[in-house]
Amino acid sequence: MINLEVFRIELNYLQQVIKSIIGDKVSREISEAITALVTCFLNPSTYDSSLFSYIQTIEQYINQIQKEFEPYEYKLLMNNIPTIRIFMEKVKTEIPKC
Repeated sequence: MINLEVFRIELNYLQQVIKSIIGDKVSREISEAITALVTCFLNPSTYDSSLFSYIQTIEQYINQIQKEFEPYEYKLLMNNIPTIRIFMEKVKTEIPKC
């Protein structure tokens, strides 16, 4: 079970890191992608293959940050968002293959 308070804190942290490195627009885009994933996770009947694009968006920006961060900074980021990473993996396994 995912602790929602921890999830919220991690999401805020991720948004702030992305906002400071890539920009506010990307931060909002990631927030919208995670919100869509959470909504579908809570109501699995709304799952469809387009949810992979939300996951790809999040992963794309995290990879972009990796290129701009020093390795220790990136490791710190990844260590501070484990719930988000677990959540994304869980959604990946539950999305029906179309």
